[in-house]
Amino acid sequence: MEKQKLPDTELKVMQAIWHIESPASTSAVREELQKERPWNLSALQTLLGRLVRRGFLQTEKQGKSRYYTPLVTDEDYLAEDSRRYFQKWTGGSLRDLVACLYVNHSVTKEDLEELKAFIEDETEG
Repeated sequence: MEKQKLPDTELKVMQAIWHIESPASTSAVREELQKERPWNLSALQTLLGRLVRRGFLQTEKQGKSRYYTPLVTDEDYLAEDSRRYFQKWTGGSLRDLVACLYVNHSVTKEDLEELKAFIEDETEG
């Protein structure tokens, strides 16, 4: 099932959960997030609830604590987000994407050689 793109704050919460061991308690998620900046507990709980409702997290209550397990891996989210972005901006044209990146110096000749080698390996086997 295709998941919608996450707003930046919800993505930050998911990144914290992907980074720590699952299932992750609310306090563990908050501790991970606070490495960058302070997080309000109430706001975090609201975001965690949204992520559960949207199908990104599963929650389980143990005593007074809630624990969260991701239902989407970071790799799967990145793949879907990349596909969505690629489709939106290039209409699905890989050539247009690579040309744009190359012209704007975001991709080097070495990167193109690596891409070429990857494509050759994939098409041979």
